[in-house]
Amino acid sequence: MRSSALPRSAPAEASAPLNDERADAIVVLGCQLFPGGRASQRLRRVVALGIALYSEGAAPLILMSGGGGAGTVAESHVMRDLARESGVPDTALLIEPESDNTFENAAYAARLLHRIGKSRIVLVSDRAHLPRASRMFRHAGLEVVGVAGVPASSMRRAFGAVLYEAASHMRGLFRRRART
Repeated sequence: MRSSALPRSAPAEASAPLNDERADAIVVLGCQLFPGGRASQRLRRVVALGIALYSEGAAPLILMSGGGGAGTVAESHVMRDLARESGVPDTALLIEPESDNTFENAAYAARLLHRIGKSRIVLVSDRAHLPRASRMFRHAGLEVVGVAGVPASSMRRAFGAVLYEAASHMRGLFRRRART
């Protein structure tokens, strides 16, 4: 699956086949913003993939998730604005601007979606991030019926993403052990 809004050098594709059953929502996970709330190219690519899935009918709702830590602008607000610019109606957009990490993305998104009677999602993020993110969203009580990932823009960035995800996985394991 390709979207004309994405660079040809790094097309976004479904990382795993989507189930035949339609999802309730597409959950797009935020990432880096530049100073002043400007969207990074990576964020633009992730949002464009979520919009492409929405346009193809994967789900009637897009939830943009991301607070952005200590920044003054929440990632989800910038993501919503990008979706609006692409023609996605406000009635199809939901934002979660409080989360600062993947664990919180999952917990807060699940709370919002359960509140409106939704639980089946397609998860959109960087490819390397999807396995860990999918586990967290399932643990939060959502049914992940499909994933779609944006590949890294270079081999160097792909290698860095794999290292980051491995370290994040280890941090999660240590946190769980510390709690028990």
